[in-house]
This record gives sequence, structure tokens and C-alpha cells, in this order.
Amino acid sequence: MADDSDLFVEMMRGKVQRLQVEAKRAPRREAPRPQQVVTQRAVRPAVVASAPAEPLQATDDPWTWRANGISRERLKRLAAGRPAVAATFDLHGMTRDEALAHLEQRFADAIAAQMRVVCLIHGRGLHSQGRPVLKQAVYHWLKAGSFAGSVLAIIPQPGSGGGACLVLLRAAEKMG
Repeated sequence: MADDSDLFVEMMRGKVQRLQVEAKRAPRREAPRPQQVVTQRAVRPAVVASAPAEPLQATDDPWTWRANGISRERLKRLAAGRPAVAATFDLHGMTRDEALAHLEQRFADAIAAQMRVVCLIHGRGLHSQGRPVLKQAVYHWLKAGSFAGSVLAIIPQPGSGGGACLVLLRAAEKMG
């Protein structure tokens, strides 16, 4: 008497075909993402303010700051990704002085490229003793540093757990 597997094979004879099996390929690995992502735009000379046009004002959240005239609705749109982030600067692993020097150069580039929103990844300060050193230094630099006049708003990046912020930059003045 034939067992079930023999019966199955007999019933399927002529009705099914063996599939051709191709050699398996290793999945493609994506290239590592760069720590700095910059979109390409036409580069024009930028006017850089040495002091804030108007000091940034604190909000209910100690890590959210806005210039006079920037509404809460504008901050909500910024948090929702409008306008989109044009560049991301990752400051992880840098000392305070290295990070601030890096920001000086990157902000000069961002303003020259007429970017409106940049993301700064400063970390949450989990490895700092006491308060988050780099985070506080970055916020202080944004509010009082050499490019403070170009900063319209600072908000924590949604979903970052407080380890990154979005910076809304002033639109470049039109050259006559």
C-alpha cells in the first residue's frame, strides 16, 4: 500500500513544475550615512549679524526660544517639518570648544547657502557630570554667539528625546 507522500506525488505528476532556484545573493549594504547632510543650493554671499537683532525670548519650555514676531503657530509648523531641515550637524564626541568652532563654520556655510532650518544633534548630556554641558553651550551660542542675529527660533527636535534641536534661520536679505 502506498503512503500519503507517494499518493501526493502521483496526483501532482504533470500538474506542477519544479522551480528553478537561483543562487542566493548577499543583501546590498547601504553606504553609511554621513554625519553632516547638506542640500545643494545656489551659494550667495551672506550678511552675518554680529549681535542679535532682537534677543530670543524664552517660552514655557526652557529649551524653546523664539524671536519677537515668531508665533506659536510658526513653532508648531517648524516642529512638523515645515520648512524641511536643510542640513544636520552632529556634534557627538566633540568637546565644547570643538563643537562651537564647528558650529561657527557650519553656520557660515548654511547662511551662505540660504538655508532656513538646520538640525543640531548635541546629545542629551547623559555622559556629562551634573548638567548637559554641550547642550547648554550650544543653546547659549545660538542665543548670544556670532550668528545669534540670524536665529529666529530654537525648538527641541520632535522624537529626539531632547538630544537635538531645530534652528529656524532668518531669511537672507535680498540684495538690491
